[in-house]
Amino acid sequence: MLIYLGWIAAAFLAGILLTLWLKARRPSLRQRVKEAAVFRGKVFPEIVREIGDPQTDTRQKDGRSLRTWQEDGYSVTLLFDAQGLCLGVEDERY
Repeated sequence: MLIYLGWIAAAFLAGILLTLWLKARRPSLRQRVKEAAVFRGKVFPEIVREIGDPQTDTRQKDGRSLRTWQEDGYSVTLLFDAQGLCLGVEDERY
């Protein structure tokens, strides 16, 4: 019984270490945004593939939306039309 508990604890610890290692290998949001370079004219799913899912999505009365990505003190907000086409960077903060 103690052997099984030891293996369970080891597997749990290995999972935590693997998660931390993979997170450290992933480029930061700021690096991913820099690599993407231009957002205007791209559709929302394409941007999600490049930089990930946004933390907030604010719909405006005219059908447009502001979507914000944030990570480690850096944030970028993109403006999208009603069809999901990016109209450009609305705000970027370091």
